[in-house]
Amino acid sequence: MDEKRKERDRRLEIFNTIMEERNLDGLIFTSIDQQTCQMAVKYATNYTLVTRRDFACMAKGKMPILMLPTVGHVSAALDVCWLPPENIVGDNMMERVKDFVAGLGKDHPRIGLYEPEQLPISVHRELIATGAEFEDITQRLTELRAPKSEYEMERIREASRIAVRSFEWVVKHLRPGVTEREIIGGVEGYLRVEGAEETLVLTRTRKPHTFIARALDIPIQEDGVFVYSCEMAGPGGYWTQVVRPVFMRRGCQPEAYEVLQVIKEALAAGEAALKPGNRICDVDAAIAEVVKKRGCHAGVWSGHGMGADLGDGIDIGMPNKMELKPNMVLTLHPSVMNQNRSDGLLYGNTYAVTESGFVNLTDGYADSCYLEDLLTEMETSGGCV
Repeated sequence: MDEKRKERDRRLEIFNTIMEERNLDGLIFTSIDQQTCQMAVKYATNYTLVTRRDFACMAKGKMPILMLPTVGHVSAALDVCWLPPENIVGDNMMERVKDFVAGLGKDHPRIGLYEPEQLPISVHRELIATGAEFEDITQRLTELRAPKSEYEMERIREASRIAVRSFEWVVKHLRPGVTEREIIGGVEGYLRVEGAEETLVLTRTRKPHTFIARALDIPIQEDGVFVYSCEMAGPGGYWTQVVRPVFMRRGCQPEAYEVLQVIKEALAAGEAALKPGNRICDVDAAIAEVVKKRGCHAGVWSGHGMGADLGDGIDIGMPNKMELKPNMVLTLHPSVMNQNRSDGLLYGNTYAVTESGFVNLTDGYADSCYLEDLLTEMETSGGCV
């Protein structure tokens, strides 16, 4: 509990820093039970919503108040939330939010909102009716929380170890005729047993192999490629990702294999740019330069952040000028298509930026993507689950 309390107080200091910088009287966070939309309240309270919407309100220098939709949510939150029990309340959330604004004791208090564009119009109307002045703190909070604490890093490292082990499970069970759903359904069960709190496990066995999607009732071909993408939150709710293609037979799918070589070269260029002082757009540019030089095309994007939520509010692209700092965590998975866009592939890892460069948190099974080589590597390393 001391570890959690220390982390909680570190985050409260971040919130108070923003309020001092922006001359704010309070903060209002809201989240929904949807990946990429869960971070705000979770980051302030250590509670991950299971259904519906919740709020967390914090006055400057005070402890946040967690506002939940039902007494059932309150019961669940009491087991994991690091706020005092009296700061966890249920029912009539919007009325409680308005009471919080009124309790700030000003006619027009200044309040910071995280991702205000995600607010439903009904919530927006209620907030505006309070007479408060609202300011978007999304970018500043994203910058301040991007470098992870050791508390957060250890949870991301554990999630990454589980993700790599899940790939071992996939390799062990892959064979022609087994369907995408059978493999993905099985590995999702494995992830839950290993402690995963949330998962987004996608795949692709058809051309173009670039665009992963939810598993279908499609059998794996003897000469096919199985693309495995595991995004998961491990024990404690912190996310990671590993992406590996598996070529079922040596020499099969030559177009996809050629793209794999481009991706590995592009990934190495992106890794070289992962060092403090560079910007996220520099990483994207390094990857894009290799893809273009090799006559290929970007399929989707270069990657994103990882942390308290899937993506952690950070996209890796040219518009993102955020400076890289030690303990930032980023997933790089260059999405590439060949010159005539007839095929492509996806491959990637999750990295932590260090003082001098980076560390690959999902390192493993990178030398060969042929099934027979992966099975041999698992056997010799003792990694077979």
